[in-house]
Amino acid sequence: MMRRDETALRVLFVDDEPLILHIISRFLNRSVVVKTVASAEEALNEIVAQHYDLCFLDISLPGMTGLDAMKIINKLSPTTKVALMTGAHLNEAMERKIEDTAYAFIQKPFELIHIKEVVDRVAATSIEH
Repeated sequence: MMRRDETALRVLFVDDEPLILHIISRFLNRSVVVKTVASAEEALNEIVAQHYDLCFLDISLPGMTGLDAMKIINKLSPTTKVALMTGAHLNEAMERKIEDTAYAFIQKPFELIHIKEVVDRVAATSIEH
């Protein structure tokens, strides 16, 4: 989806599962500029180097967790929307906390339509601005 200024939405996708990164890269590449990385540390390097409109972030990553990375991303790039993902079963309090602090929350395993819905929502809000 193109925005009014004709620049594609920039999406960073962070997951430590190579197959997920491959599928997401192929799926999103048709509509947005997408970069995939396998760790929170790599994600932070990307956020510093380049602006991203949206970051999908797995909570369970080797090294720094997605929750810790989200706090840093929010400071480094306040306009980047962060969607957290997890395959872990969360209690209701934790789920509410994530929903309150993240732009979106996606339970794994997810369907590609869930990813597309979040991308479309960010694209729609960026067109308005």
